[in-house]
Amino acid sequence: MNFILDFFTENFYNCVWLLVVIVAICPTLESKIAIPLAMNTALWGTNALSPFFALILSFLGSLLPSYIIMFIVRKIKSRTSGFIINKYLKKYISKSKNLENHKNNFLKYFMLTAFISVPLPLTGVWTGSLIAGLSNLNINYCFISITIGSLISATAITILCTLYENSITYILMISLVIIILFMFIDLFISLLKPKINKNKV
Repeated sequence: MNFILDFFTENFYNCVWLLVVIVAICPTLESKIAIPLAMNTALWGTNALSPFFALILSFLGSLLPSYIIMFIVRKIKSRTSGFIINKYLKKYISKSKNLENHKNNFLKYFMLTAFISVPLPLTGVWTGSLIAGLSNLNINYCFISITIGSLISATAITILCTLYENSITYILMISLVIIILFMFIDLFISLLKPKINKNKV
């Protein structure tokens, strides 16, 4: 883990803000990693960002790919037979259908906001944008929901890092480990599911 932190300090010491935006744009990482990275005085010393700037930059960075993801997914969905979507985005399709099944429109967008606002691995702007893109919901309202959810998530992480300012390095490293573990578990489950379904047949 130290070699990653060394890479960051060697290449971004004088432009921490740029690293924060880049990390915030990355799927899964987003504000969950960008904020504790930005505020980490052990890495950056006096160049560490204030909570306010860490929040704003990570929030804006995480939002950058949202509209693009929704637009691309909608285009693929409308211009293909559904093979690509069904093969590679099956788990997101089921989540988008669950969203659409609610009759109350406000509840649909509220649920999207709530999903994104929880700062856990495999939730966030990328996942929320994929789900929104696969649904038939209004893309502009979805973007508003994603924006609110992302702001809530980024604010919660900023508060946590401010309260435990002396332990930001630990927060950063624990967050990275949890994300990696979740990704491996998710990959393992996705590989195991077809075998379970074959055995049932």
